[in-house]
Amino acid sequence: MSWKPAATVPVLLIVGLACGLTGGVAPATLERRGEMFLVNGNASGLARYGDYLYLVLNESTHPLVVYDIRNPAEPKLVRHLPAPGWPMRCRLVAPGWLWTVHGNGEGFFDLRDPANPRLVSDADITAGPPLRRLSRKDFRVHPNFTYITCAWENTLYYGTEKETTAIYDISQPQNPKLLAEIADGTPVALEGKWLFVVGKSTPVQVYDVSDPARPKLVGRLTPHQDWPFALRGSAVALEKDRLYVGIRRDLPKLFGRGPFEQAQTGIAVFDVRDWQNPRWLGHAWVEDAISDITTLACKDGFVLASDAAFGLRVFDARQPQRIPQVAADRQGGELSAAVLLSQRRLLALGQNISGSIFLVDVRDSQRPRRLGYFHHGLRVWGQMASSADERFLYFQADISRPRPGFSALFTLDVQDASQPRLVSVVGDVARAYGLVRVGNYLYSSGGDIFDLSQPDQPRRLSQRLPASGYQIAYRDNYLYLAQFADQDGQGRLYVIHLAEPQKPELVGQLTLPFGHRVISMAFLDKRLYLGWAERANGRRPRGLVVEVDVSNPQNPRILRRLDPEKDLQLTGHYCQVWSDGQHLMVGSYHRRIGIYDVDNPQQPPTCLALADNLPSAWWMTGEPGRIYRVCLDRLLILEYPLRQP
Repeated sequence: MSWKPAATVPVLLIVGLACGLTGGVAPATLERRGEMFLVNGNASGLARYGDYLYLVLNESTHPLVVYDIRNPAEPKLVRHLPAPGWPMRCRLVAPGWLWTVHGNGEGFFDLRDPANPRLVSDADITAGPPLRRLSRKDFRVHPNFTYITCAWENTLYYGTEKETTAIYDISQPQNPKLLAEIADGTPVALEGKWLFVVGKSTPVQVYDVSDPARPKLVGRLTPHQDWPFALRGSAVALEKDRLYVGIRRDLPKLFGRGPFEQAQTGIAVFDVRDWQNPRWLGHAWVEDAISDITTLACKDGFVLASDAAFGLRVFDARQPQRIPQVAADRQGGELSAAVLLSQRRLLALGQNISGSIFLVDVRDSQRPRRLGYFHHGLRVWGQMASSADERFLYFQADISRPRPGFSALFTLDVQDASQPRLVSVVGDVARAYGLVRVGNYLYSSGGDIFDLSQPDQPRRLSQRLPASGYQIAYRDNYLYLAQFADQDGQGRLYVIHLAEPQKPELVGQLTLPFGHRVISMAFLDKRLYLGWAERANGRRPRGLVVEVDVSNPQNPRILRRLDPEKDLQLTGHYCQVWSDGQHLMVGSYHRRIGIYDVDNPQQPPTCLALADNLPSAWWMTGEPGRIYRVCLDRLLILEYPLRQP
């Protein structure tokens, strides 16, 4: 599914004297061509309003997803919208009002046109339900409002720090009146007159709140030793006499490894015609995948689930003894890895959150087109690789949680880019963030070496590289491997000679006293440029570019360090580097990419072009005349004219 945001921020192109050029150097241009949205974040919560479903993505640039569910078996994506903060939940809180909430922002959306939710502006202080005007000093937004609070019109069901539910009349928001308190448990869902509460001893309790001042316990679901699952009381939905509840257990196996702690989720169906005696009718699991179902909604016997490890899933529960998954829409993740298959005009993109691999047709720079994807649910960073004929794609993926964790080399057959197919998994490899293929061998920054004589079945060798680290690059029979910084802030650049592919020899090293890690590496002439992330007190590490003389690979030496703000006119956040063999390209995490002439290392870099107002990005790659900025939520293509010899 494809979409466009409501508005596109124009790119600012800064050229000529704005970049510090003199009249003797002709400026380049850097033009924003096309982009393809893939959306970032985690599918954290959902709510249904009539024939529409609203899904929120935590840590996303466009976190509110709108679906048309007139046919719930085939949900249709309508649009993505911005919302304040990073919403973890969304709830209906009055007729025609949707509330999105997290500790760093709340949004109230008018649903008079349910296909086009309208965010109420801060300036419009009278619009919206009473909840909007309630004091945020007296009631905590996070975690209380986020996870354990429900509201409907003039009544607030507030989860307290004491793990109780306080019920308030908020018809006068400036003077809320306590009506009643439920002593055991906090609220997670409100369906008509039924309030669902999660308690310490009972995962699901149901109260009749027809009279909010007199909540009445009518039933509970207590775990039964014969059930093949544990209840997840935070994910509940009710339709007529059927109650749907999220369930979880250890995932027995994934990619030949396992079990993984509490990593498989699904839904269970209960008959609640008699609340005192609910009957378990059936259940279903998300198969062969890490999943994390957080909230549920239902329509006409179909159950719609937000899966933080994937997106939206739809189950047909009309026959509870057999509950198939009938639809799934991939939403979320965060782009952080790439490799260009230049002969086929394909770009492969990887993600570091609930990961998938996407194949993108980049023949037309103005209209990049997603062809297919493979979902693995793990995280991928940095540099992937491909076979010589570009039929097979190699990427290394890992997870720390769920326990016990996992790291493997994956091989995809991408001959049909619309349907990439997994053909090999080599497990228990060292964690790595960079791969490089040299002939019939694949080298990992984690130190592993793979024989690609059969490109669809990489074979790990017993021989390892003499060093390991975060990122890796290759040039003229030498591997360059950058290591994480130690506690003292000292990192290392290792130089490894490949006189024979299976006999790597450590021949040089260089201390890198700059902290944290090297993000990316690029060669230009006899220099190696390191794009850096330094440790800092802020949320995002500070950036740096280090220029290394590798004219004598056995004796690399630092030529200079370039500050992204002072020397490159970028933002101060960490940097990615790439080179087309003529110029150095540097991108900062926030906003900017620049093209630089660094021919004379005795002079400051000359900025030839600078693009501003770009989406944030972890990674960058390219080919002569074209830069691919791998943004958190999209692929952005920029083009520039090549310098004539």
